[in-house]
Amino acid sequence: MFLITALLLLLQAPVSGPSAPGLQKSPYFAFVDREYIFTIEVVKPGVPILNFVSMAQEDAKLLARNIRIGLGNRKSTVRLLTVETGDLKHPMSVASLTIRPRSSFGLRIEGEFDNAKELYGVVIRLKDEEFTLQPLSSFDFENLVLKVNRLNLGSPDFREDWRVLKLDFMGKRSPVRR
Repeated sequence: MFLITALLLLLQAPVSGPSAPGLQKSPYFAFVDREYIFTIEVVKPGVPILNFVSMAQEDAKLLARNIRIGLGNRKSTVRLLTVETGDLKHPMSVASLTIRPRSSFGLRIEGEFDNAKELYGVVIRLKDEEFTLQPLSSFDFENLVLKVNRLNLGSPDFREDWRVLKLDFMGKRSPVRR
């Protein structure tokens, strides 16, 4: 009887969760709190995409050099943020961009990432804070993206969206060390 119960519990447990032990590298990373959501996805070797949602009440300047990517035994700083324009042959690359309140956006990040298929860590500095993104499994990343896509950026109170969508805090937010 104990063996059957244990087996049933094991089968009901998630294979990997947002904080699955041992998940150190991944092509998927995320930070989620009530002001910002950042996701990084390696869409093909050496090509990470950054998406963000701002639920903040004020502008914030995102500098490319303030995004650090862990690549195993070294860290790489992002050189440029590349925005796709209407003309696929002429994307626009910038060193910084302003994150507006109640906005979302996606862009490619450029740097020396070799042909990395997975990353070992992502840290984004915004103002005087660092956002450490958490590695995710493919399933958890896709689940998060489905929820984030349902956020209503025109909502007067994001707490209701959080409750309905069952969003969880993920990653770590800390003051910049001086």
